[in-house]
Amino acid sequence: MTTVVPTSEEDPSLAIVRFTSQLAWANAGPEAAEPQVTRLCREAEESIVAGRWLDLATLMVTSADLVSSKISDKDLECTYTTICSLVKNVNSPEEVLEMVKVIASKVVQQPNDKASLRLKILFNLYNLLDHPNARFQVYMKALELAVSGKVTESIVPSFKKVDSFLKEWNIEIKDQRELFLAIANVLRENKSLAKESLQFVTRYLATFSNEDAHVLSEAKDEAVRAAIDFIKAPSIFQCDLLDMPAVAQLEKDPNSALVYQLLKIFLTQRLDGYMEFQNANSGFLQTYGLVEEDCVAKMRLLSLVDFASDESGKIPYASIKNILQVNDEEVELWVVKAISAKLVDCKMDQMNQFVIISRYVECEFGQTQWQSLRTKLAAWRISSTMANMPMDIVNDVFLRLPASTLVRCRVLSKPWFTLIDNSDFLASHLKRTLETEEHLMILLQSHRLLRTVYLDGPDKLSDVDHPLQTGNFTKVFGSVNGVIGLTNSPVVLALFNPSTRTIHRLPIEPIDFSERSITLEYVFYGLGYDSMSDDYKVVRMVQSKHKDYEGYPLQMKGYPVETKVFSLKSNSWKRIHLCFEVQIPFMFFYYHVLYRRGNGVLASNSLHWVLPGNPLALTKIMRFDLATDDLSVLSGPLELCHEVMNLGVLDGCLCLICHDYHNIRNGHVDVWILREYGGSWSKFITVPKPETVVSFKFVRPLIYSKDRSKILLEINSGKLMWFDLVDKSFETLEIKGCKGPRNAEILVSSLVLGCKSVSGRAPEKRMLQKGNKSWFAHLCSLVLGCRGDPREKEIMVKGSKRGGGFLSKGFKLKF
Repeated sequence: MTTVVPTSEEDPSLAIVRFTSQLAWANAGPEAAEPQVTRLCREAEESIVAGRWLDLATLMVTSADLVSSKISDKDLECTYTTICSLVKNVNSPEEVLEMVKVIASKVVQQPNDKASLRLKILFNLYNLLDHPNARFQVYMKALELAVSGKVTESIVPSFKKVDSFLKEWNIEIKDQRELFLAIANVLRENKSLAKESLQFVTRYLATFSNEDAHVLSEAKDEAVRAAIDFIKAPSIFQCDLLDMPAVAQLEKDPNSALVYQLLKIFLTQRLDGYMEFQNANSGFLQTYGLVEEDCVAKMRLLSLVDFASDESGKIPYASIKNILQVNDEEVELWVVKAISAKLVDCKMDQMNQFVIISRYVECEFGQTQWQSLRTKLAAWRISSTMANMPMDIVNDVFLRLPASTLVRCRVLSKPWFTLIDNSDFLASHLKRTLETEEHLMILLQSHRLLRTVYLDGPDKLSDVDHPLQTGNFTKVFGSVNGVIGLTNSPVVLALFNPSTRTIHRLPIEPIDFSERSITLEYVFYGLGYDSMSDDYKVVRMVQSKHKDYEGYPLQMKGYPVETKVFSLKSNSWKRIHLCFEVQIPFMFFYYHVLYRRGNGVLASNSLHWVLPGNPLALTKIMRFDLATDDLSVLSGPLELCHEVMNLGVLDGCLCLICHDYHNIRNGHVDVWILREYGGSWSKFITVPKPETVVSFKFVRPLIYSKDRSKILLEINSGKLMWFDLVDKSFETLEIKGCKGPRNAEILVSSLVLGCKSVSGRAPEKRMLQKGNKSWFAHLCSLVLGCRGDPREKEIMVKGSKRGGGFLSKGFKLKF
């Protein structure tokens, strides 16, 4: 039997006119409504036939605006999508601009009615346009709607692309000023974005050069506002306002001269200058909403930085006490506050009552600072040899170099050698690299190769040679602060820095289960950095495949787990005894732990693994606290307890990646995030399947882009793609010369582990010689490289002094 469904071939625009007009006249009765509907449809049809697209757009938006409150969000969006598509029918740029103004003006006319949807409609219109000026006009309307409709959070992410917008739009200075002010007004709606708001006001003021007084007067109010915003902000210490003509004009204005004077005190003077100003102008602060206690606190921090810039790097406590006008007990408190605000890097010598400054921030970088820098560089050029280069300049330059370059610089002179090997320099270099995210690399691991490529230069691929690179597969089980964990057997593990090629081999630690109880699939690893003790730790967990293993100390019912942790500081292993809460999940057998088949995910000073669920048990997250060496169960979102999950980390926060394995060809991936322990999980993003990917088998977020508008995703252990958080689009990160499946890790360029390579294998040999010589020989073949048939899958390890030990007679290492 065939069912015939009647369809209409009516033009979409005409259909929209008919739909909206019928709805608008619905309450007038058939006699009054039908003639009006007919008239409007006839006008629309005439406009279509004559190609009067501007008239048609005006008619349609007028009708749509009348019924916007009567129709559903979906119908309103469809209506405006059809209206916006009319811009594709117009060839004249002038007519396109007129049509855009008509449509955008109607969309923002009722900001309190479905504001989020109206903002989405403007974004859709923006994407349909090819004309740069028309795009600019739509974006300005979107900014207006965001403020009036109180939906600023939807447009703030786009501010990171403003520079690229300016290049695309190529707008005049007048329009740039309007844009910067509009963005600053949007950001002012959110107090946490005060710094970003001041940045755009500063950009606005910077557009005024040596123009006539009339033009400069336009910026006077914003100049005052910017100065007060800087003074009021407790966490903003740097600005370039003083040298701008738009701000300098305040000095000669009787109504604003005191504002300029106070700004100049904050940027160029110390606390005593501020106290003199306050005593002479007692009512000034209240006029502009400034709080005296807050101003004094900020001036103390700025005074400390200014004092540090004048000294040789060693400041007595007594001098700080006098400059900041505080008690003896408060000196260290204010130094700590300056360190926390990232204004200085220093050490406190409590015995000798000195503060030793290694770095300070220039709160203003004007003509004086440029002249000082020019003088230092000129003195450096005059120096006859590189050895005479001032060490403070060397230190500052070296902090900005990648670790691989520093390794080469290390051998050029003894002072440089001493500086680069210094533990304080190592810590400062790592700190700056982590804060600025410079020299970040991607570590790529294929079946037998390790390669690195800089995130900013994916066309320069480098092979990584390391001492564990043998005939067997070497696994990377983590990356932290530039150090990676390597293993090619459960007892052969090492920490390795690819930037410096420095390796630290872990002492051999046997597994206490018998040879029949485990294979490589049941060994799980984790590498982490404990910030509490400044220690790098490796966790190894082994689950027996035999239930109720009698030789296991805990005598638990289930599949027992041996957990041991290695400390780099002590260079030793220790066993972790599991509490009853942690033993319960291991009542079931896990042939592997999710995420890289057993690699721990480092977040918030803890390592994490997912224990996949089964018909009798829910999926669980295991957490190993690196500070306390405790293993516990971390709760996930209740609504996901039956989902298939994986783990990742983004910006230091633990992520849950939820896959729809029942629909991997057309499904999506949800990413949940835990921003702090003790808080709740929140859904972060939903990642649709890219068109170039057949199915979702593995997805993991790696890192934000520098403007934080995109996230780099690893998809199916082979593809690296940038995912745009605003328009949900994908862009493949092409790496020249790298093909085939590979796993990816973000790698920092650092000097951790030092530059002194550990050569020889005497420690391993001494430990191996304590056991049976037969397995010593075979294990050395693992460390030094297999010399037999490369296709050999098993290495027989025979004999051990411990009958039930890991390397006892007949044990087979499977690869």
